[in-house]
Amino acid sequence: MAQQQPQLRLHRFAWGVVWYTVLIIAWGAWVRISHSGDGCGDHWPLCNGQAIPLDGPIKTWIEVSHRYSTALYGVLVLAMVWFSRRAFSSDPSARFWPVMVLFFTITEALIGRQLVTMRLVDQSTDLARLVVMPLHLVNTSALLLSAVMAAESFRWTGCARRPLPPQLVRLLGITGAVLLALLCTGALASLGSHLAPSPSLGAGLAKDLAPESHLAVRLRLIHPVLALATVVGVLFFFSRLEAWAPDANARAWYVRLRLATYGAVAIGILTLTLLAPAWLKLTHLLAANLLIILASVALFHTIRQTSKSAGAGQD
Repeated sequence: MAQQQPQLRLHRFAWGVVWYTVLIIAWGAWVRISHSGDGCGDHWPLCNGQAIPLDGPIKTWIEVSHRYSTALYGVLVLAMVWFSRRAFSSDPSARFWPVMVLFFTITEALIGRQLVTMRLVDQSTDLARLVVMPLHLVNTSALLLSAVMAAESFRWTGCARRPLPPQLVRLLGITGAVLLALLCTGALASLGSHLAPSPSLGAGLAKDLAPESHLAVRLRLIHPVLALATVVGVLFFFSRLEAWAPDANARAWYVRLRLATYGAVAIGILTLTLLAPAWLKLTHLLAANLLIILASVALFHTIRQTSKSAGAGQD
């Protein structure tokens, strides 16, 4: 048990990093929703040339607080990498995933830098946002997945990788591709709603179909259509993954994932019908993050031989 305690502490620490990741993502979304993305001008990493802009307006403080919270996140990630390399010298997975968290943290910072220095923030209509925004969301999702995989690797260290049947591998690949498409179109829909908020569903649809509307506005309809069109397929994929899961532990996570998908769909419909108020935008994003977390845990317990008796980090 004495040897297990450091691993259990690292497991809890890593899950703390996971939830802090969610907080950082939500606060970053609030920076955009509150029109605070240009609060520091085009300066990075300083804010309007200052480390602490004491006389800045509220949007400057919203932006600079996000930067400092992400800087603290970077310190936590470096600590996780360092501790994992000391505690798991014989487990490649427990050493690999923290490095991936660090990698996506760096790419996240670089994307954020480009958003600021290129002024792709607030009401910018630059078409580059149609590329950067989906890339931004995909990167944060990869960061969140890596953080979850790191945390679970700490908990279940020593568990062997399972040989998976080809049909299960294909199904995992299809499910991942569909979720990736939903993430990319969701980023475009969020950008379109930000640039052109609508007073009613009818007015919003008219903007979506108007040839003079910004391309992000014309593309935003793809996300709800794709989400509704694929929800049956996604739930089918989850049910098949649940049926083909190698053990009860993995199946339980697919059940949770399927139930969370129902909730995410309901939140998405509510967000659309209520014309995406700020609190629902954040709720929608948090629901998406929860799906990524559950999918990541389910994936981990599918590809690794976990059980109550497995893993050096068990109670």
